[in-house]
Amino acid sequence: MGDRRRRARRATLVLPALLAAAILAALLAGCGGSTATAADPLAGYWIGGGATGMKLVHIVKNGDAYTVFANPDYKAPEPTKRGDALVIDAHSVKLSLIPAGTDRLTHKLTGSALKKPQTTVMKRVDQTQYADAATGFGLDAIRRGLAMWKAGGAKEYPPPAEVTPTGMLGQMMAWPNNLFTGKPMQPGDSKGDYTYKPLDGGKSYSLVGHLSDGSTVGE
Repeated sequence: MGDRRRRARRATLVLPALLAAAILAALLAGCGGSTATAADPLAGYWIGGGATGMKLVHIVKNGDAYTVFANPDYKAPEPTKRGDALVIDAHSVKLSLIPAGTDRLTHKLTGSALKKPQTTVMKRVDQTQYADAATGFGLDAIRRGLAMWKAGGAKEYPPPAEVTPTGMLGQMMAWPNNLFTGKPMQPGDSKGDYTYKPLDGGKSYSLVGHLSDGSTVGE
């Protein structure tokens, strides 16, 4: 189980996130560059990409050292500062984070594991916007877990009691965190949490996440 969780966490470094992409469109349409420019061009919260390659990056600076969290709170390997850029070299994949002007960051992936380099321009956001986007990532993770549940031979989607961090589904997967609380996402209507309901006798389901402004994302 531990190996499965570690593999799932590593896989989140780059992943499709349709719900997070929908949140991104709303966030960037509404922020209008209102987020403050940081003194350090790398440190801060960053969102970029689209429906097939949504990326979230949080860079923390401690003295001369940096820590990078990705999609949304996976702690990446220790980065190296090379010129103006931060570089994370994971052998077959190298991630470079490069300042690209005021409140912009270039996210570049290269390496033998990729057919061609992948470049995304990211925009600086504030902590609340980042946590809202992370809610979309959390829903995507739970949806993948529910798909795995059905792929394992279940005739119905699980009851709500099992779709929790401590329920059966939570034991099958790396459960996402609520970045507003710093704890695993929970069933409920608090910001960063989710509401799950089986429908049609368990043949389908509804899953929505709750955002900081009281709205929801998902279906």
